Amino acid sequence: MAESRETAGRPFRVVIAGAGRIGIALALLLRETPEFEILLADPTEPGCRRAGALGLPFLEADPADATAFDRLLTGVDAVVAALPASATPMVAAAARRNGCHYLDLGDDGTALEAVRSEARVASGCFVPQCGISPGLVSGLVLDLAARCEGKPDIAVRIGALPPTPSGRLGYGLIWDVDATLREYTRASLALIDGQEAELAPLSGVSPLEIEGRDYEVFVSGVIPATLRRRLAGTVGNLVSQTIRYPGHAAQMVFLLDELKLRDRVYLLRNLFLNALPEIADDRLLVSITALPGKGEAAHFLRVVEPLAVGGTSIGAMRRTAASHVAAVLDLLRLGIIGKPGLLAQEDIPPALLQDNRFLAWFFEPAEPAVSPPLQEASR
Repeated sequence: MAESRETAGRPFRVVIAGAGRIGIALALLLRETPEFEILLADPTEPGCRRAGALGLPFLEADPADATAFDRLLTGVDAVVAALPASATPMVAAAARRNGCHYLDLGDDGTALEAVRSEARVASGCFVPQCGISPGLVSGLVLDLAARCEGKPDIAVRIGALPPTPSGRLGYGLIWDVDATLREYTRASLALIDGQEAELAPLSGVSPLEIEGRDYEVFVSGVIPATLRRRLAGTVGNLVSQTIRYPGHAAQMVFLLDELKLRDRVYLLRNLFLNALPEIADDRLLVSITALPGKGEAAHFLRVVEPLAVGGTSIGAMRRTAASHVAAVLDLLRLGIIGKPGLLAQEDIPPALLQDNRFLAWFFEPAEPAVSPPLQEASR
């Protein structure tokens, strides 16, 4: 178990590799607490400008330069990879060489396998896939599944949206465009009848009402592999869905299939970057429903709004993802978690996150979502 830094007589030193949306949001959250000492590291000019405009400590550093990055991590307690997936293995390797804890916001893929390989011989605790999904969702799903009798059907519905629909897509630039398009064009990995299954993205479009507003949900995204393995055979269906304003899925099918941009996703990416508005005040909707064969259904609903930190507004999706990373860092600082090697999100007790100062707000109770039966929504 990692040493508690509360008794070490100095702040918990964290390097945040990447001064993009999440890196900046995390730095702003941690800067408010004297127990942490932060440094943003980014090799790009935009990263330098963003950090400088907010008065955040910054150093130009590229994880591809192993020697320089090792110097940066000397004496550091933890490093957070808030970078594109292609760079996370380099950060993980540096964390392993320097004996510090490692966190990232990645998803399933080749980068995760490289991180796991580094974790096998690491002296620090490696916690990949922080954020919302993967991340927070794993504990929420396990908690709902445990409340249900038999083998429940579970729908994980998540969406970050403009406050009001924007254009025909009703959408804007909120999250990573590449990640969004991957979710729209790659098979959605799920559990169907308790077994691994692939579902077509943008399928199963169904209505959803939250707090009196109309949305739609459709199959998209991936249930994390570690969560699928944990629940295989113990649940009926476990499906990932995306929440959007009504009509979004139909417009995406038009773009991908009728205009044949599915084979030219790079063109669609450029169109999105050039045409969609930047959304700084997004709303994050998280609706998870577990329907048992008998007994009462279990629900989790949260609608997250932007937050002002030190006079700077942080969008809802960034706020939530950064808060989860900050909570995990806080648990590492306290020595509550921190054994050497890999720590899966499913192995972090939800109660620890719910009680943590950085994330307690997320677990405030809300009314259940009003939705159609799961078998219709996930077909």
